[in-house]
Amino acid sequence: MAVVFFHMRGNLKDEFPSVLRWVSPVLDHGDLAVDLFFSLSGFLLAWNYVARIGDHLPAKETARYLWSRLARVWPVYFITLTIAMLWHGFTVLHGPDPVAPKDFTPLSYLRQLFMVVMWTEPDNNRVTWDGPAWSVSCEWLAYLLFPLLALLLFRLAAVLRVRHLIMYTLLLLGPVVVLACASKNLYIPYLWVLRLLGAFVGGGVAAMIVRRIPRTARNGWWASRATEAVLIAIVAYLYLIKLVDRPQYYPVVLFLFVPLIAASAMATGGVARVLSSRAIVRGGHISYSVYLVHMLLIEPIWWAQNVWPKTFAPHTLLVEGLFLSVPVVALALSYLMWRFVEEPARRAMTAMVKRRRPPVSHGTDGAATNGNGSAGRGVQGDGSLGKRPVAPGSVR
Repeated sequence: MAVVFFHMRGNLKDEFPSVLRWVSPVLDHGDLAVDLFFSLSGFLLAWNYVARIGDHLPAKETARYLWSRLARVWPVYFITLTIAMLWHGFTVLHGPDPVAPKDFTPLSYLRQLFMVVMWTEPDNNRVTWDGPAWSVSCEWLAYLLFPLLALLLFRLAAVLRVRHLIMYTLLLLGPVVVLACASKNLYIPYLWVLRLLGAFVGGGVAAMIVRRIPRTARNGWWASRATEAVLIAIVAYLYLIKLVDRPQYYPVVLFLFVPLIAASAMATGGVARVLSSRAIVRGGHISYSVYLVHMLLIEPIWWAQNVWPKTFAPHTLLVEGLFLSVPVVALALSYLMWRFVEEPARRAMTAMVKRRRPPVSHGTDGAATNGNGSAGRGVQGDGSLGKRPVAPGSVR
């Protein structure tokens, strides 16, 4: 939701100036939620896949991983891309388009369809027809690189101490913070590459750190306090740079996202208990749809303000109500999208590649054989053969 309010911040400040000035230090930097998502994505993938990939790169396991990622992101992405195409096609005929795409051509459509559109672009300015979808193209690049990253993380976790892993995390994020602060924004040409890799790999390293720390009640308590402290530090820092008029230093908070994720993964109370509540968990399920849907609700309001300026004039009850309704409508539509599009499509795509167990028959000697007549071997839970890889956390 931080990105939703970030994209409406100008309108909300105009309609509700006395209220929004108190939350503007946080609202103005809602785009940092994208970096938080990159870090969280790297953490979760490393947590779930590094031990399974182990110290080699099994082709079938890698293929299943990539297909599962495609099943997770592409269905909703395709639906919202199609809606965005229809919307911008409509505004070409009935303009003006409040956020006209830089390139509204078949080639651009194909680049977006295959989620490669950002790979050759210096920045994200109007590259995707559904504005926020630029980061999905970035994320897809990270997904493709992850199997190689998993090999590296497995080896790093096996030979490095925790303090060394922490040092590498800071080094990964350092270039992004320095360059962003020097240029006073996160959108200089090709900085998106460093943002993606720094946050994504940093999240992966954090997962390896958490695996090395024993899960005890004491560590869980300290992790809970650390989660709360980091959250307070992030908010306090954003208010501080606003107070001293140094807004260009806001990228420094990127250093805090990785420890926030690591601490919350180990926490057992406080904020962690809130994050594990049913409502928040469901919010996490629909968050991807919220991210891709919300601009498709905001842009028609901007368009209507241009076409009918008197009817949709600022500071009217109609306009105030429309902007206030965007988060609510986005949540409702995103739940429907998750319930009836995202999850069914993901399950269907996953079922396409599930390995079916071959029929078992008895050979002439009475031994159980599989479909090709050979004696069965030990089968792992994921259907693969051979030893289980050693978890990085167990290697000292």
